[in-house]
Amino acid sequence: MKKSILSLTVVVAMLLIGCKERAYIDGPGDNSHNITQDSIPVEPDPEPSADPEGVDIPDGTIDVNEAVRLTKKLYAGQVSAQKYFIKGWVKGFNRGDSFDNDFPRYGNDFVYLSARQDGEGPKQFYAYRLLGKFGAKLPDLDCVKEGDFIVISCYLTNFNGIYESSGACFTYASNNAHFNEVYPAFPGCPVPGEGEISVTEAEKIALTLESRATTTETYKIRGVVTDITDTSLSSYGNLTFNISDGLSYATCYRILGKANGKFTNLNQVQKGDTVLINAKIQNYNGTCEPVQGYVEESTNPNF
Repeated sequence: MKKSILSLTVVVAMLLIGCKERAYIDGPGDNSHNITQDSIPVEPDPEPSADPEGVDIPDGTIDVNEAVRLTKKLYAGQVSAQKYFIKGWVKGFNRGDSFDNDFPRYGNDFVYLSARQDGEGPKQFYAYRLLGKFGAKLPDLDCVKEGDFIVISCYLTNFNGIYESSGACFTYASNNAHFNEVYPAFPGCPVPGEGEISVTEAEKIALTLESRATTTETYKIRGVVTDITDTSLSSYGNLTFNISDGLSYATCYRILGKANGKFTNLNQVQKGDTVLINAKIQNYNGTCEPVQGYVEESTNPNF
């Protein structure tokens, strides 16, 4: 009988130990009842390489080491409340079998970033579905190459222990000469007037919504056209294009022209136009999309 009781005690103890959540080491989970992250020995960050000259790096930009450190504090699936500019060196790519077929359509890439130019060190940040400047498609693979120094804009997320960008991730600046030829300097965006919001403010509204959800309220969004993503002017007379305020971007989806009328010519919306969009806001898989709206004002002389 004593032997049976002893065996049962051992089994119960093993079950209790096996069911207890592991202490936080390097992954997501609720570890409030275990040792804290700060009490765990941390491997020193690799010394970042010096920034190259001539690249526009916004104030407050963080390096890959800091991006990884901040993302590690998020639980699985959690997205950071703040958007970050992250600088780093392109270490490699994560291109699947369907990449060659998908790239012409989506114009995004899957990029690993390192704090070091030589790519050494265990820490890296994953720029998931990285687009070109202000959300424009990458026209070719020469825009992002291994060894490039780039600055990206994104929210952070801990995707089951992978530290990566969330939602709309775009390249803000690069030392890649071809990238800088493809994307001209941003002309600047006027400050939104009374009753108007910026593209960054529109993006914040979008991220408060569930994916595919749309606001019931309409907004007036001031931005600069950075990319025409759909040039097939259909019988519906609407267009899809990106706008930016220099910090964030939004994809204006199937937007109509003046006074909610049809566009009749592609020259009525051009890159560099400053526009005022009157539309609802949708969260489309993490991307801000003004929808069900029209262009209320534009600096385009053909508008």
